[in-house]
Amino acid sequence: MEKVIWVRSNGKMIGAKEDDGLAIVNRHLEEGWKVKHITACALGESINTGQAYIVIEKDVD
Repeated sequence: MEKVIWVRSNGKMIGAKEDDGLAIVNRHLEEGWKVKHITACALGESINTGQAYIVIEKDVD
């Protein structure tokens, strides 16, 4: 089974309580999922914002 999770970050989120999506990724990793692929890029024309798509997988045996 695979899941794709979108995460994002920007300069104003540092120290803030905004949800960037990484808590979901970390929860799945703790449950035994493995990272299959990560792709990341800038978000728009800003150098302070970015996004990533993380593909995680888990055997369903």
